[in-house]
Amino acid sequence: MKKYISMGHPLLFALVLISMITITGCNKNVQTVTPALPGNEFLTTVELQLVNTSNPSDAPLAISTQISPSTGLYQADSVYSNLALLSLKANSTYNGRVIILDETQTPFDTVSNEILARENYHLFFFQPSPIDTANVIITGTTTNIPITYWNTTNNIGASDTTAGGVSDNEILITPTSPGIPLNLTVSRTDLDNNIPPMQIGLQDRYVTGAASTGILRVVLRHQPNAKNGTYPPGSSDLDITYAVKIQ
Repeated sequence: MKKYISMGHPLLFALVLISMITITGCNKNVQTVTPALPGNEFLTTVELQLVNTSNPSDAPLAISTQISPSTGLYQADSVYSNLALLSLKANSTYNGRVIILDETQTPFDTVSNEILARENYHLFFFQPSPIDTANVIITGTTTNIPITYWNTTNNIGASDTTAGGVSDNEILITPTSPGIPLNLTVSRTDLDNNIPPMQIGLQDRYVTGAASTGILRVVLRHQPNAKNGTYPPGSSDLDITYAVKIQ
């Protein structure tokens, strides 16, 4: 006599259930979720810390901040530039580093450490002004900002390289002469982990020439998955200016 297994039999129920699970699993749509790219860094203060290679006691410090010196509070629409002045010796070489802080945190957050952790996404540019435009050389290793990204209208007769227009520093300091450039060059000395490695700009070398005055514009470009050694890709984490006096 043949034996039949009814639908209510536990063995048949288990086989049907396993079959359903298998079919469901095979037909499930696989979705790939791409992680969001990291956004721009929040910061309040940018320090340029320099040391003369021939005289360690000559250690200029320039500070640009959005922390009010009177209240100690962050001011989103203000930049306090009373300490944003580099006083450098003529015909000298300085090793420099950029320190970036978020002073709204307790203790202060050193944002430059986060920049270093994401070094493959970041690139600094340093643009002296006034400058002879014939000397603006754009390569994958120079720190000059392409002239296309300059704002050249100001009221002091010198090339203005500040994206936001005339800065407080440009009002506070008068260039030696509209025809005399700021005798300063800045080069990056650090490398990231890209293949091949590309420069970063947290560590730099400043070389001065004859006595002169002007402005140094500092821009940090934020370039996740787009960094190629040039200025255009991405957006700016910071774009600020420092008065410079070489004497």
